[in-house]
Amino acid sequence: MSAPFVFHCLNIKLADELLKTCNEYLGYVRRPFQSVPVSQLWKCRQSNWADAFKEWGVLQFYMGVVTAIIMAVLRGLDWNNRHNDEHGKHHGEHHEDYNAAVIINIGIDVVVRILVCYILAHLSWFAVVRKNGCFCCIIACCECPPVLLLWGVLSIVWGIIGMLDSVQDLHDCIICIIGTIVQAFYCIILLYMGLCCLKLWIQHGSEIIPPVIQGKGPDGEVVGAAVIL
Repeated sequence: MSAPFVFHCLNIKLADELLKTCNEYLGYVRRPFQSVPVSQLWKCRQSNWADAFKEWGVLQFYMGVVTAIIMAVLRGLDWNNRHNDEHGKHHGEHHEDYNAAVIINIGIDVVVRILVCYILAHLSWFAVVRKNGCFCCIIACCECPPVLLLWGVLSIVWGIIGMLDSVQDLHDCIICIIGTIVQAFYCIILLYMGLCCLKLWIQHGSEIIPPVIQGKGPDGEVVGAAVIL
């Protein structure tokens, strides 16, 4: 199942292909766990690892939404406690304006976090499932199955580091415990997504070095001669 390493530069067709999948992926978000039930999703054996990755990505998005809301609430409570300790019973117009500014700031932060979660979930699904291994950076994109290995290793490493970090931040306060639980669950999702990527990489032949290198321009046309490795 050898596939070439394709380097895309300002490939408009690739960007258009991504945009055309927005409605499809939004449908997966609206109706999760259709292809893989929740009870099956936690198992280390799957009949279709691409579907499993898709469902884990959707779960990652929802977990990101929950995390954003919880962190906003905790941030608001922490600010309120610190503000009351610093200012005591002083009230007034300036105090109310400052409260409104803080609430708006927290609200904007929640919206941005949710948007980022959705974009990352959609991009990772497109890169792993649709393109069978794809890594994009602004104007350039690398496409080949070995990228699945890269995504899998990075996801697992991030999951392990996040898990260790959540344990170190565990204290006796309730807020710390809630934050630790949320972060630990998110790290478990990353571990499973990494496992899916590794399984998909194995299904594509476990290649590390692609046999051929190609370059594609803005319209998807092949640029130059292919390099055989």
